[in-house]
Amino acid sequence: MYIVDDPTLALIARFVGNASSAGGSDEAFFRGQIAAIEAHVERFPVAERDQRALEWIESNAVHYRQQWQKQSAVTTLARERCPDCPLCGGDKETPCAIHRRWLKLLERYAADQLSSRDYVEMSLTLLKGYKNWLKVTQLRDPSRVAKQGPSGLCAG
Repeated sequence: MYIVDDPTLALIARFVGNASSAGGSDEAFFRGQIAAIEAHVERFPVAERDQRALEWIESNAVHYRQQWQKQSAVTTLARERCPDCPLCGGDKETPCAIHRRWLKLLERYAADQLSSRDYVEMSLTLLKGYKNWLKVTQLRDPSRVAKQGPSGLCAG
């Protein structure tokens, strides 16, 4: 299940590519949602549980799905690595410095600590900084780009 109703998250999924297909299964989503409903209704008398479950679905299902999608995207993207990453000598298993910093922004966005606008602005600032660093570094010493990121930071 990956029904993206958050425009920023939809953009991220399209940009990264694999996130939309690997964002979690329908089965995992529904199991989690059923567990949340069951945990909610268990404190009510048995006769009220069906009605309380319907009330929970009516008031919480959309928010639950949105939060699940955000967390699913973070989990999926934490394992991704750009196939043509110029940092860290082509290590495809370890996120590079820019990916780690970007992932921290995504985690803050998923936790509702950043608005969509702030997330996009901060991500673009991060990318611009690395782009400028790569240009300067390539002009000085092209072999250094494969070994380091800004400030000599390489993932690991």
